[in-house]
Amino acid sequence: MEVLACLNGETMPVEQAKVPVWDRGFLFGDSVYEVCRLYAGRCWLEAEHFARLRRSLKELDFPPVDVDRLIERVYQTIAASGVLEGTVYIQITRGVAPRAHAFPDPPVPPTELIIVRPYDDAPTARLRQAGAKVISHPDLRWKRCDIKSTNLLANCLATEAARRAGGFEAILVDAAGFVTEATHTSVLWVRQGRLEGTPEGNGILPGMTRQLILRLVKSLGIPFVGTHVTLPELKASDEVILVGTTTEVVPIVQIDDDRIATGQPGPVARRLWDAYRQEVECWLGEGRS
Repeated sequence: MEVLACLNGETMPVEQAKVPVWDRGFLFGDSVYEVCRLYAGRCWLEAEHFARLRRSLKELDFPPVDVDRLIERVYQTIAASGVLEGTVYIQITRGVAPRAHAFPDPPVPPTELIIVRPYDDAPTARLRQAGAKVISHPDLRWKRCDIKSTNLLANCLATEAARRAGGFEAILVDAAGFVTEATHTSVLWVRQGRLEGTPEGNGILPGMTRQLILRLVKSLGIPFVGTHVTLPELKASDEVILVGTTTEVVPIVQIDDDRIATGQPGPVARRLWDAYRQEVECWLGEGRS
């Protein structure tokens, strides 16, 4: 199945999509992005993802972007691709202008990129059943992690460290010794029957899947508390769980060389996964009616 891109409204094979060297996304990482999961050709948590995109654009003082038109282009690209189970990658840069640190004055048109491609969930699906091994890594990112920008070099370094260690992910620990999140997922944990997670703020991204999970736990009768934990405290938790757009819900059974509890996926992770899948199936059913 061909991977398609839509660059500034023009659909083409992804290999043909090119941006100028003066694009500020290329030069400075002056850009924002979103990734949506496709189920049955539809964007899961669409409203939430595009609300966060609008927020990221506002926080970085971007010139006006027609997000409604962007959404139309997303679905046109999905239809042209024929992809049913996959991902949609959306990136918006501040545009093309001669290299200068200050924003272009007057503003230039933003560059809009959409990529639709299939997604193979099988490797992650196996980890949902068996649990995953992760590593810890210093959080070297910039101080506005709440903005979904493309400044991801620190994430890439941590992910590569995890890959070399045979891990699925890297859990990030800040300079004060507290766990923040992982490189491309949110981290949750269970202690004394409560689900816990790092409080929202500039240090973590407001994850769409995390927010969905926090809505679901209310119906499950599982209390949630936002709190900070150190890495040793995280390792001593009853369960540790990763949640994210493509990860969905994955239990963690080992961090570094330390086993989490029994070393097997725990009951809360299983309940969250069941609730997540039921939510997706209900949403898909509404679309078919």
